[in-house]
Amino acid sequence: MCEDSDGNMRMLASLYDTLARLGYPHPIHPTEVHAPIGLIVGALIFRIAAGILKRNDLARAAHFSIVLALILLIPTIVFGLMDWEHYYSGAWIPAIRIKIAATAILVVLVASAVLVAMKNGIEAKPILPLYVCAFATVVVIGYFGGNLVYGSAPSHAPPAEAAGLAIYNANCAGCHPKGGNVVDPARPVVNAPQLGSAADFVKFIRQPSRPDGSPARMPPFPPERISDADAAALYEYVTQLNR
Repeated sequence: MCEDSDGNMRMLASLYDTLARLGYPHPIHPTEVHAPIGLIVGALIFRIAAGILKRNDLARAAHFSIVLALILLIPTIVFGLMDWEHYYSGAWIPAIRIKIAATAILVVLVASAVLVAMKNGIEAKPILPLYVCAFATVVVIGYFGGNLVYGSAPSHAPPAEAAGLAIYNANCAGCHPKGGNVVDPARPVVNAPQLGSAADFVKFIRQPSRPDGSPARMPPFPPERISDADAAALYEYVTQLNR
């Protein structure tokens, strides 16, 4: 079991490393998520317009949109799980828990809308409430997705540390909002021993490890994800959290 897990992790890391060498060092999920979201919003708009204008073709457009949204949700979810494992080491942080639960609800809502239309026709009355609920669920997912990227609250830094703040928000704030640690509260960023020097800090983020030398739960940040220059800027920002 462990060997299979390690092999899967290596394959996943190899995929992301290959993408980085091709000039794409970013998560995959964000580029996919906009398609089903746009289609769900479009389905709601088409369905409302169909009811107001009494036009069957608009109801049909709504149905086709929601069917395509259901299809595209599959790769979007798969890439989201891959990103979660690669960038967050599968850590069950609060925003991830909520996103996974809300996504499961969204799949049920969208699939139900498709099935109701297939069984009772594209203008069946339950369809509009299902679209509205799906849209509301998308808003929840987007909100907590934003928290993963930008942190749970706005952070501020002096102009000299603004670059480090941007890097922190993009790579660290999901697990370390406000310098804390939602994965392991006993090991916050604030006053962390790895901040003794810039060299110690960079060595740690390249290959995170516990004091006893065992691998830490934090994913590594190789130069293709955070360059040496960006790591230096990140260090300048993180050290000011101790002040």
